[in-house]
Amino acid sequence: MDVVKNIKQMFLKGDGHVLVLAASVRSLEHLLYCFALETELVTVPAKILELWASKKFPMPDKQFQYKSSGKSIPYEELDLERPREAFDIQHELTRKGIEKFAADYRATLSRAA
Repeated sequence: MDVVKNIKQMFLKGDGHVLVLAASVRSLEHLLYCFALETELVTVPAKILELWASKKFPMPDKQFQYKSSGKSIPYEELDLERPREAFDIQHELTRKGIEKFAADYRATLSRAA
């Protein structure tokens, strides 16, 4: 969730052409934090949407605080004028996240069938 927060901060000064995607959030707290951050797009497993619905679709208020269970990822200023190829975006968690996203997608399709 720190990555989403950091990306939102990174593009605050921009011209508004960037939309942020929080991909495959894992908990209701993640979903609510995405709302609090005003994340433009969020992919959510069906079980999280069902949990949100069971709680009558709460939205975070101004006092909402997200408490991370992991190690914090501090914001790092990046030179966004550099070409995208200059950035190393390879990461083990990204690969695992893509695999989990695909599994969630397949599970959602099988639920709808």
